[in-house]
Amino acid sequence: MERIAKRRLRQVRPAWRVPGVSGAFGSQGAVGGWCAAGSVVRGRADGLHAYDLGTGEAVWSWTVPGRTALLAMSRTAVSGVGLAVHADDSAGGEVADCAVTAVGVEGGTALWSVPFDLSGGSWSLHEQHVRGAVAVAPNRAVLLTDGLGLQAYALNSGRPVWPPTAALRGNVQLAVCRTGIIQVGLDDGHLTVRCLDAAEGTVRWETAPSTHGPVATVHVLQEDPLAVLCRGRGRGRRGPEEVLVLDAEDGRTAGRIPVSAHGELRVAAYGRVDGLSDGQRVAAVGELLVAVVRPVNACADQLTAFALDGGAPRWTWWSHGVVVNVFAADGHVAVVSQADPHVRVHLLDGATGAVRAVRRLDGYEVGMRGRYYLDAHHRLVHLSQWGDGRWHPLQMFPLR
Repeated sequence: MERIAKRRLRQVRPAWRVPGVSGAFGSQGAVGGWCAAGSVVRGRADGLHAYDLGTGEAVWSWTVPGRTALLAMSRTAVSGVGLAVHADDSAGGEVADCAVTAVGVEGGTALWSVPFDLSGGSWSLHEQHVRGAVAVAPNRAVLLTDGLGLQAYALNSGRPVWPPTAALRGNVQLAVCRTGIIQVGLDDGHLTVRCLDAAEGTVRWETAPSTHGPVATVHVLQEDPLAVLCRGRGRGRRGPEEVLVLDAEDGRTAGRIPVSAHGELRVAAYGRVDGLSDGQRVAAVGELLVAVVRPVNACADQLTAFALDGGAPRWTWWSHGVVVNVFAADGHVAVVSQADPHVRVHLLDGATGAVRAVRRLDGYEVGMRGRYYLDAHHRLVHLSQWGDGRWHPLQMFPLR
């Protein structure tokens, strides 16, 4: 979406739509997605399905083996490889034959597969938790298992590359910051963050940053810079929120953003946090972290541009509805928002929040649940939660 001198509204129609599928496969909800290597990949219970980003044509499908179902996907695909977690969960909530398979995004080839232990119970089958137990870094795939802690494999071959490493105590989730594997652990209200060298598995740094009292929940908002949302415990109400910005080199707290003074940071557009609908809720632009915030007693989301060093907010922008996704785009901020019945894409100046361009997306489905991807060629893809005969599981809008 090019910067234009005069603000104007333009309606954008889909360049292509993937038709819905009738029957059991169509009624399966989406598990997650990747946008990489000129393709967009949509996951559902039976496997992964890839489409050409330019034309929408189906390019490959990978089907989960045996009686297993796809539980989760890695947050991203790196160097053309992503991870798929699948298991047989049909026996009354018990899982069997759980495994992680590395899949090449260009051709849908299963590169390797290893067993994945979920029997210990520290990870529920909720895809948010399972997805937090796998991470993809350059030439590395790292798994957090119940029995053996962290295990690392060469991304393309599946060869073990460093010995199993003990995980942090409590509930742990993985993230990737540059060439480091990040463990974020929450144990009885205490937060610990550890960074491992992705190549060697050695500990680069470990920190227990101070917080405003015990922490109830933790969300990794951004991996580079590393921004962690901490929600405190509250009695009968939501506890205080703050975002910690940690230095990637030594783990020191480079910034502390008091979100509660401005409202609630919306980690999900429609209330549920999972591999699909959590979307992208923050964007780093220059020295700013732009986040979706819902002020107290307000009925609409706003964007607030916080200084990464914890200084005062630089600008705010009101959506008049629900913000679904936020992207950094060439020094600007692209924001997808829904104000019934319309979905619009605003291009905001990253430094000031001024509106540079507006596009209205044509089609009633674009406002339904799902998430968006914006590629380097300014092609906006809507990946829908649904994909049966009445719904298009994917559609692409050219924003230029």
